[in-house]
Amino acid sequence: MPDGYDLAVLDAVDEGLLVLGESGRERVYYRLEMNHRIKREEIPDRPEDFYEALVDMFGEGAKIFGKIIAKNLYGRLGLTFSEHENWTLVDYVN
Repeated sequence: MPDGYDLAVLDAVDEGLLVLGESGRERVYYRLEMNHRIKREEIPDRPEDFYEALVDMFGEGAKIFGKIIAKNLYGRLGLTFSEHENWTLVDYVN
């Protein structure tokens, strides 16, 4: 069972991908599992792999998703989000 941090990550990812709509988000999760062998529940333990999969799917657009997800995560954890120009989702999570 996921701990509080893992749940916060999963909720932040769910909300961040929702900019694609419900069906778009489900399509991303499907491609994650089929093409990249990453299950949704594994995302908190595999942030690098998850981000690489986003880059594969969205190219430079992955940076936008990374910032959206990071903002959501920071908010859920009660942290102040500060944007850094060259950071990826992995940098924010670390």
